Amino acid sequence: MSTSHLPEALPIDAGAFPVAEPIPSALPVRRPSTAIRHPVLHGFAVLFGWIWRWYVGAVMCFNWFVVSYFTSIVAVGWSYRWMQAIVLRGWWKQSPRRREGTFADFCDSLGQDGPVPRPRWFLRERLTTAIDHPTRGGTPPSGLRKVGRALSLPWYSLWVNFKTGLAGLFCTYLLTGWGCLLMAFGWEYGWLTSINRYYEQAFVGVSTFLLGALLFILAMFYVPMAQAHQAATGQARAFFEFRFVRRLVRARLTAYIGLAALTGFTSLVLMIVVLSLTVSENFPGNDRSLSPQEGLAIFWQYFFWFTLLLLFPLYLLQRFVAAVVYRSAVLKVLRQGKVTQAELNPVLRGWLDKMDLRIIPRAETVGLGWYARLTTRFAYRRVLFTALFLLWLAFTFRLLVGHFLRSQPVVGFLNQPMIQLPCFDFIPDHLYLGRNE
Repeated sequence: MSTSHLPEALPIDAGAFPVAEPIPSALPVRRPSTAIRHPVLHGFAVLFGWIWRWYVGAVMCFNWFVVSYFTSIVAVGWSYRWMQAIVLRGWWKQSPRRREGTFADFCDSLGQDGPVPRPRWFLRERLTTAIDHPTRGGTPPSGLRKVGRALSLPWYSLWVNFKTGLAGLFCTYLLTGWGCLLMAFGWEYGWLTSINRYYEQAFVGVSTFLLGALLFILAMFYVPMAQAHQAATGQARAFFEFRFVRRLVRARLTAYIGLAALTGFTSLVLMIVVLSLTVSENFPGNDRSLSPQEGLAIFWQYFFWFTLLLLFPLYLLQRFVAAVVYRSAVLKVLRQGKVTQAELNPVLRGWLDKMDLRIIPRAETVGLGWYARLTTRFAYRRVLFTALFLLWLAFTFRLLVGHFLRSQPVVGFLNQPMIQLPCFDFIPDHLYLGRNE
């Protein structure tokens, strides 16, 4: 048969069959981050950045007489922002979005004032977009606003750290301050009663101190987890989400006891350092033959190195553990179905949505095994709560013993550096005033 009259190809109606999408020649490639990508240079940049942050943090918490109480507020705010980054990084590593870029890229996607992987002390984060980014209404910034933003670049992070730290301390003292005040009053009243020999009123000081210690212990059942929740959300009101924070404590009760033990250990180390430098007659700074200026110089040198190499790292370790326990507890209550993702704090819910991190609750079958686990869990929690109470009771006992050995009137009870204000200001006041005793 002749094929000269056959067409080369049959005509096809384009609407008769669905046409598939063209197959890409290669899989999409993840965009490289704008950060330094050379491994050696990047490693040096990260190392230098953390050394600088560590050094400045130690200086902020160091002895500056009265000034150190204000600079320590900045250190609290910086530590809260660092905890926020720890929480977010842990969740980001479990999310599908980790394949689309680095953690810094994800933080940048949260906005100009969003969380950062490594908070700064002074200079504003995201300098390249700090001046030209739109206002909250979405409009371009005016010329005057740009000038104001440019002037704020060198100290913007300092203000953010101070504001965050002040909010954190305010919330912490609203719960712990009452117990601290009663302990301080009971201590001072007890001494006045002993000096003036009003022994028939001795019970007032003792009972007030015990009541204050009890209130402080009850507050510490809640405060460490609430601090982590406030740090993660960046909201002061999140500190008082009692129902949610209580569920987090119960979800990771064993780890929470470990956090309490770490807090007690760091406070014990601080007490040993203070007593070894201020009470011991073998310490060179306590030599009475030295002038006040020479003694002050020796105290400064020793306390600075202790703050830089021991006390501030222990404070950061405690904050790191609190953030890790918190981020694990949030995921656990979501998996157990005790809290739905819709019931979360709006900030946390927004971050999990942007990460595409969906936590599916796991149903637990009811049976003899379930009842056995429930009974065992109830008894186990009673033991753990008792252990938690004893840990904080030992903390207050250590506080009492420390004041017998080296008294700090009023201030010593009103501020616990590893819990409230990390101000390691323990140089004797008479040296600042230029006199021996």
